Amino acid sequence: MSDWDGRYRQFVEASSDCMKELDRDGVIRFVAGLGCAALAPEGADRLIGRHWLELWPPEAQDMVARVLDRAAAGERVDFVGSRNPGAGSARWWEVMVAPVVADDELDHFIVISRDVTERVELQTSLESIIEIMQDRLNQTVASTATASTRYGTLMERLESEHGARRDAESRLAGVREQLDMANRARQLAEAGARQAQKQQAIGQLVSGIAHDFNNMLQTVIVSLSGLQDDCEELAPRHRRMVTYAVEGARHATALTRRLLAFARNQHSQPEAVDLGDLVMAFADFARHALGGRVGVEVFRQPGALPVWVDRHGLEQALMNVCLNARDAMDGFGQVVIEVGEREGGPVLSEFARDAATYRQVFVSIADTGGGMPEEVRQRLFEPYFTTKEGGSGLGLAQVYGTVAQAGGGVEIESETGVGTRIRLVFPRYPGPLDGEE
Repeated sequence: MSDWDGRYRQFVEASSDCMKELDRDGVIRFVAGLGCAALAPEGADRLIGRHWLELWPPEAQDMVARVLDRAAAGERVDFVGSRNPGAGSARWWEVMVAPVVADDELDHFIVISRDVTERVELQTSLESIIEIMQDRLNQTVASTATASTRYGTLMERLESEHGARRDAESRLAGVREQLDMANRARQLAEAGARQAQKQQAIGQLVSGIAHDFNNMLQTVIVSLSGLQDDCEELAPRHRRMVTYAVEGARHATALTRRLLAFARNQHSQPEAVDLGDLVMAFADFARHALGGRVGVEVFRQPGALPVWVDRHGLEQALMNVCLNARDAMDGFGQVVIEVGEREGGPVLSEFARDAATYRQVFVSIADTGGGMPEEVRQRLFEPYFTTKEGGSGLGLAQVYGTVAQAGGGVEIESETGVGTRIRLVFPRYPGPLDGEE
């Protein structure tokens, strides 16, 4: 016998249970465990060779035979039964019978028995005590009609209090849910306020720099214009240098206008514009500007869609969004422009005095690019923030400034790997489109 077999046998023999191995016919061929002493005080080895049914009283042998049949069919069976080991009172045993299969055939049975006499006797005693207490309770309740009435009143009161407690718990759960919703709304409002404060601070800084820069540019442009007036006195090479300088100054002036648009300090010329007509006219220009590999499709709701906006600033904003869409698709894909009207939302303006009748006019530009992650969405309209190599980071900042000047807002829907939709939303202008008040 190997060392492992020896240790395994020591573990089995040290168990408080009685463990037996039966052959296919139910004959005991191995027995071990301290629990076997109660079953065979004269020695557990005397059980070997006996049929397991012989250890049970006659009235229990039919039940035990059915247990072996179920185990032979592949089922593990658990049951509790009593038997008298000889001298003394009967003992109760909790028995587990499990089949052991080898080569898809039943080889033998494992039987583990545990003496649970104390537990059964304790349970019997408890049941007797409960029965005695129940009898005494019945006698007490039946002794007087007054006691019965009081008992019924007490039960009704308990049921009423239980119902009141359930109602209170339900109301408390509702209050907790409302508090959670209020906390989430407060967190969103705080995040929006922080973003607005940051945007305002950046806008004030950019506005101050842009104004100073614009004043210096005017001095440069006036001086260069004076040189151009006397360009005949200059050498051809010097005239070209003056021309280059004037063009650079004009480009710098355009950059200043974009900065001021972001800061909402640019002098705009708003007017009543039909957004649908503006977008339809812009789409023809966009098809040429975006190149032949980018398709442009426009969907417009019927009817007038009036807004009060700077026409040229809005056209520049639409072009900036379309150019970003083209770059997101690497110059190949489909841009879908939708323009229409909807019920009023969180964007308000001086025209939205009646929230119940407030309506919005929108234009959305969707691309089939790769979308953007959340960290890019959070910084999309910050000036000088860009994900493109060589980009200025002012295109979408100008979009934000133009829309904000018109009392509108920008909505972004983007999912990585799917695409991006940028929606410019404006309050519907209630006046006529011919410019008359």
